[in-house]
Amino acid sequence: MSKTGKSTESIIVNEYRPLIGDRHGFWTREKILEIRYAATEALEKAVVKPLRRRGRILDRLAIRDIRPDEVNDLAKKLGPTGLDRLDVDAGLMFAGTRLRLPVYLGDMSFGALAGRPNIALARAADEAGAVIGVGEGGLHPEVAKYKNIVIQWASGRFGVDRYMIRKGIAVNIKIGQGAKPGIGGHLPATKVVDEIAKLRRLPPGTEALSPAPHHDIYSIEDLAQRVKMLKELTGRPVLVKTAAGHQVGFVAVGIARSTALGAIIDGAGAGTGAAPRIVRDHIGIPVDYAIPVADKLLRANGLRDGFLLIGGGMIYSGEDIAKLIFLGANMANIGTAALIAMGCIMCHLCNTGKCPTALTSSLTHPLKLDVDWATHRAVNWLKAIERSLKLITYVLGEDSLQKLVGRKDLLEAYNIDEEVADTIGVEAAEPGQVAWYADGTIYDVPREVYEKAKTPVVGMGGIVPGYTSPAERPLDLLRIEAAQVTRPSIDPYREEISLETRLFDGTTYEAPIVVPCSDEALVEAATALGLPLECDLMEHPEAIALPPGVYPPIGARIVIVDEKLRGGNGRSKPWLEEWVVRLDDEYWRNGIRDSVTIVASGQLRHGADVYKLIALGADMVLPIKLFKSLASKLRDKPLEKRREAYENTLIELMWEIKLLMGAGGVTSYESLHGNRWLLRSLDGLVSRLLGVSLAGR
Repeated sequence: MSKTGKSTESIIVNEYRPLIGDRHGFWTREKILEIRYAATEALEKAVVKPLRRRGRILDRLAIRDIRPDEVNDLAKKLGPTGLDRLDVDAGLMFAGTRLRLPVYLGDMSFGALAGRPNIALARAADEAGAVIGVGEGGLHPEVAKYKNIVIQWASGRFGVDRYMIRKGIAVNIKIGQGAKPGIGGHLPATKVVDEIAKLRRLPPGTEALSPAPHHDIYSIEDLAQRVKMLKELTGRPVLVKTAAGHQVGFVAVGIARSTALGAIIDGAGAGTGAAPRIVRDHIGIPVDYAIPVADKLLRANGLRDGFLLIGGGMIYSGEDIAKLIFLGANMANIGTAALIAMGCIMCHLCNTGKCPTALTSSLTHPLKLDVDWATHRAVNWLKAIERSLKLITYVLGEDSLQKLVGRKDLLEAYNIDEEVADTIGVEAAEPGQVAWYADGTIYDVPREVYEKAKTPVVGMGGIVPGYTSPAERPLDLLRIEAAQVTRPSIDPYREEISLETRLFDGTTYEAPIVVPCSDEALVEAATALGLPLECDLMEHPEAIALPPGVYPPIGARIVIVDEKLRGGNGRSKPWLEEWVVRLDDEYWRNGIRDSVTIVASGQLRHGADVYKLIALGADMVLPIKLFKSLASKLRDKPLEKRREAYENTLIELMWEIKLLMGAGGVTSYESLHGNRWLLRSLDGLVSRLLGVSLAGR
């Protein structure tokens, strides 16, 4: 017993915990149960699933000349023994090691996970013939015992020395990751206990924040030097891991020219132990947009042969991997699904150290994962994937899966528009719209925002608005740029980012966030922070407020485009964001853009909405939904408490915008304003509507 009277005995977790409700986003109850089935039976319940017309591009792709029922019936007829006997190779050579299946288990550190899961995954990789990245944060002796490990060389250099990086079969330079593109790693202080502190060479209880960029890698040329240096130092091949950003194809070409073995491209929606929610949900593009583009550019530059493309982000089945390979990858990078196979229930508590399944809990937590049980589940799941890949390759009449890399002709797309189909190089058999809309919900301001001015940090992934979960408006289909090695990201924790905004008459504000004059406490908070007030702007003699769809009169100098003035819901046409783009373009054509201030006022919720509207051409933004949500929470609070909550919220909102700007390498409001290049659309119609390039272009 401890001094507090609580038991300190370990509780061993060696069974699946019950699921609670359904999951929001990609990782639904259905998918979790599918993975559990494969991890129990060593066979997937369905090798080829019914086509879906909503969700990822991968879900909307059908493999030509394959009938799902026939393939699934054949799998049952052959059974495990028959599938294993198929004369088909689902593996490949990786860093001099023969793998039985094309799976790179994602880099998850000893610290982000609870230690025992790291050991189980490393053991499973060896037993199943996969490979695993050990993640940032040092190499634990128990993980170092296994053969198929890749050592990560990340921006924080935690625990890295010349001896440690020689332990694996390859080295992985982590430039970025799909869950938090353009920012560094984040291990909360509560998880940096003695053993982790020793591995990372940090004082216990210290928050481990990696820099956003490597401070010795600011260009493709710098990256090439580091690749060659690490190859010479270790005698091992080198991979480079990057998030899927706008320039991912050019980054892949640069990586290939650096003499690296391959590139790990991590798409939007990928999992993580801890990331700012605003970054996780709005930066980067999905892997099924990124891989075809990277493959195409590598081929065009004569760099594809012998270069590995590894794609990750919301991948979990053999069929997923097969389709990704047909789009141009050699392997899949998988993390979240492996954790689900070992018991994850997607409760998003990874960053707290209190994981109920003992996967991402602190090392001092009494719950402990049974390593043997977890290894067995992970091996079964990997074996199920291998068997599915062998069968898919077999029914396509090929003896090696790697011979099908880049065979986009084997795929046809359903319910995607022609622009998206053309970008990924797949024929659209049934045109449609990628965007997935649903009625708007009440926005709930997180408690840590208004009480502590803290940006919400969450674990895991699977959230890509309008793609894996419903969008409220076209704005949600826009993805924000993450700077990679074509230019450096900016670290807002350590470097200055300016939001200073000027009105057309030279009046200066600290940020482009307009605040309604609906509460005395809110007005006081905004004034103290140097933010513009809606009532002050409207008092200007040349100001006018109009609904979207109405052109302002000649001579208007402050134009407030206000959704609530047209009545009805926010989905009436034209959209606020569409009208901002039209006005911005027209004012530029007429040569008067610098003399007019456009204010976008609507059902907007967070820093990503503000960032996107500024990039589309608005000068200032009034996020009505955010303030309405907060007002309902503070209705009965005294003036001082309300003022403090409003001030905290505004500070946090400005910090969200800075995080997003820093991730894209943007240091000032002037560089963001009207810069639509910083955005990409997941949907062709939204792309045309808002004048934004399509993801992958």
